[in-house]
Amino acid sequence: MKSTTKPIREWSKDDLAEELLYLQEVGSLVLPRNYPKLPGIDYYASIESYRGSVGGDHVMLVNFRKYNLKQKIAEARKSGNLTLAERLEKNLDSFGILIADVSGHMIGNNIVVNYLHGALKTGIVYELRHKGEITQELFEIINSDLYIHLQPDLKVKPYTTLLYGEVHGDGRFRFLSAGHPPPIIFSNEFNKIQRLDSDHLKASTPLGVLPGKFSIDTEYFEPLGITNGGFDVNEIHLLGHGDIMLLYTDGLTEHKDGTSRFKDTRLEDILIETKSESAKEICETIKKELYSFCPPEDDLTLAVIKKVHSKRQ
Repeated sequence: MKSTTKPIREWSKDDLAEELLYLQEVGSLVLPRNYPKLPGIDYYASIESYRGSVGGDHVMLVNFRKYNLKQKIAEARKSGNLTLAERLEKNLDSFGILIADVSGHMIGNNIVVNYLHGALKTGIVYELRHKGEITQELFEIINSDLYIHLQPDLKVKPYTTLLYGEVHGDGRFRFLSAGHPPPIIFSNEFNKIQRLDSDHLKASTPLGVLPGKFSIDTEYFEPLGITNGGFDVNEIHLLGHGDIMLLYTDGLTEHKDGTSRFKDTRLEDILIETKSESAKEICETIKKELYSFCPPEDDLTLAVIKKVHSKRQ
């Protein structure tokens, strides 16, 4: 029987343009729209895609209060599960933030972004209901699934770097990293970017590169020599009023004009100049200065998180 499928190479330019515009429209549905409020924290996140409105970068905000935490806490206490209730209560003074970067910056990379977003949204519901918190195991499961389903069939094997963390009102930031650039911390007191020691920068391999320790590849068959060893949780503190933390993709760190990198030559000065401004103003200034430095060659995602006085924003 003759196939009636029309190969993409035979599509007209108008058909291709219409399809790409629709892909961008659907892909943008998962971008953040509402920002959870947290006393003591001012923050803002932005994505600038290299091609169109979506690409391989992603930001996801987790508003724990939307998961009926108080009801879940009451039910856990009523059933005698005090451990679950205590874990759920810790989420009341925090929000989650995820920064991810699928290798490449084509619009098609957004398909992996949307898979990741959906898997996380579903996983979070399960994690909170049964464990009271988001655990490393969720990311181990997603890593294994990405490795199994994406690696064998694609000519260009995608991988995803990822940083997921939870911001608390007192300035604590607990996070895990899958091969992602580490947070940048600017100290208001010392007026400079602070270097984080290796104890606060433990990271795993990017998602989809190696099978997990307990995936089908290693649990039931002869284990491979190298696997993803799981995810360590790091914790840092934004102790001082006015301290700033940047979460970002490599569009920030690899942005350079010849041999001169924006991060090394301009970023600290910009933070010194804007440290008294709001998180949104700091973010917008960094982007403006970055694009003035030289034209972009990659997607850019940037989140600015600032410790402020403990009052409602």
